[in-house]
Amino acid sequence: MKTILTSSIAALLLCSVVFLNGCKKKDAEPGLSAKIQQIVPADLLNTMKTQGMPINEGTKPPNIEGIFVSSPHILAATYDGDLDKVGRTYSDFIVKFSGQNSTDGSVSIDIKNGNSVSTGIGGFISGSGNKFSLFTETDLRDGTATAKQIRVFSGEITSSGIKDFYSTVFLKEKKDPNNRLIDVGKMRIVKDGDGLASKRSTFRLAADLGAAATIGHSDSEQ
Repeated sequence: MKTILTSSIAALLLCSVVFLNGCKKKDAEPGLSAKIQQIVPADLLNTMKTQGMPINEGTKPPNIEGIFVSSPHILAATYDGDLDKVGRTYSDFIVKFSGQNSTDGSVSIDIKNGNSVSTGIGGFISGSGNKFSLFTETDLRDGTATAKQIRVFSGEITSSGIKDFYSTVFLKEKKDPNNRLIDVGKMRIVKDGDGLASKRSTFRLAADLGAAATIGHSDSEQ
């Protein structure tokens, strides 16, 4: 009887140690929220990481509200068969982050790049300290073409802008009569060429789109 009782206590203690270690390991892995994982499936996220996209995980991201411009905006990684090659410079990429909610991690996104405009359907942020990653779906309009994209942004917020700014675009679906956009299921990773997406005071949508009307499609990262 004594032997059985001793064995039972030992087994209980072992289970407790395993449980506590499991809890500790879980707490040590910041991960990504369920809402983020709904936007970016695990296999796509792994592909982004493999291609060089930095992902900053964590549940205490910084506030990133503001308007930022990536210039020069340079192609860092792409897919097999892409006519654009790594190192190509696109027209300036302007992004506006607003309405950041510290409770659910949501952020609103508006983008301009060349003669294309994108608006976030729903975005959620991760990160810790000054580093962040933002995951969102966007509706794109580029001339006669429209599309739905998955967008990911990463960097480190500073007083001057976003350091080490990276952006990934993945095309989910499109209506593209003139074949202006990349293929569905394909992805590009683009970065700021001088390492800092600078702060900007205004988005100036109408003025910038008027100027962009003279820019060819090849100057857009889409």
